[in-house]
Amino acid sequence: MARDGFSREVVDRLARRAGMRCSNPDCRIPTAGPDAGDGTTNTGVAAHIAAASPGGARYNEAMSSEERSAITNGIWLCQTHAKLIDDDELTYTPAALQEWKATAEAMAQLEAKGFVVRRGRSFSELEAKVPKLIAEMRQDLSNHPLVREIVILSRKRMYHNVGKDKVVFVYFLQDYENLGGSIDVMANYGAIFDVTVGQIPRYRLHEDFVNYITGAG
Repeated sequence: MARDGFSREVVDRLARRAGMRCSNPDCRIPTAGPDAGDGTTNTGVAAHIAAASPGGARYNEAMSSEERSAITNGIWLCQTHAKLIDDDELTYTPAALQEWKATAEAMAQLEAKGFVVRRGRSFSELEAKVPKLIAEMRQDLSNHPLVREIVILSRKRMYHNVGKDKVVFVYFLQDYENLGGSIDVMANYGAIFDVTVGQIPRYRLHEDFVNYITGAG
């Protein structure tokens, strides 16, 4: 049976609609650039969402030849992810790939208007990195649901007036393998932000993060 490949026009439109970048939202690597001379090179792949012929990944026998070769059945990817989606069709379903495509095209549209688009990091990913600290914060918030500030202290020092004006959560450097690094990671994820005044590190919990760890979001 003949393979229902894409026309050159469809390939070009797929690439341009994705901004000449891989449509995997976690990749977005550029797929075009200069070659060694004065020309250009293209490393992208116009991949089929439903396979172009029987035996391929996600083949749908109910589709017509025209549907298989249409732009609606294509997604622009780098070579690595073009191979990956065909090696693991159980994970990379048609629905998942259509979502990739729609997201990539929306991102490309915003970028064409001058916006810088970055994928947000999830708090579940953050929790996998610092599970002990977040578990303690979750317990603290269950006991004091309106507290929003934390301070970082050392058990080797004496402090005065910490928490005098308001209730704060206190975490000690000695209780964690690398509390300073964990705090930096939390700030990078947007879970907390620095409100330090003076010598004692102080941070405020972002409300979205509070909603995540309390189950309200």
